[in-house]
Amino acid sequence: MLLASLVTLSGCKDALKVEDPQLKPIQTMIEQNLPIGSTEGTVIQFLSSRGYPTENSDKPGVIVAIIRHIDTEKMQPVTARVTFYFDANGKLNTYEIIRTMNAPIPQ
Repeated sequence: MLLASLVTLSGCKDALKVEDPQLKPIQTMIEQNLPIGSTEGTVIQFLSSRGYPTENSDKPGVIVAIIRHIDTEKMQPVTARVTFYFDANGKLNTYEIIRTMNAPIPQ
């Protein structure tokens, strides 16, 4: 069974927050490093510099990344599929976080 949590953020103050406590560190990391309005290049550089793989997206203005985080309380990995959406000017408009199954770490 796949457990999913979703967060969609926009420029509004009352943005949705993830409910899953294990996804909160991923959300916080994104909020701190990739604020709404970040360029597509900035997002790609952020993901690349941390070794987060991206998936091909058929839609322009969309980047999909797999972000793996270690839950330090439970000492367990947590994996999320994060989809970043950009406006016509290539600026981050919103994103969503969905928890996915943990895959083995690539060697």
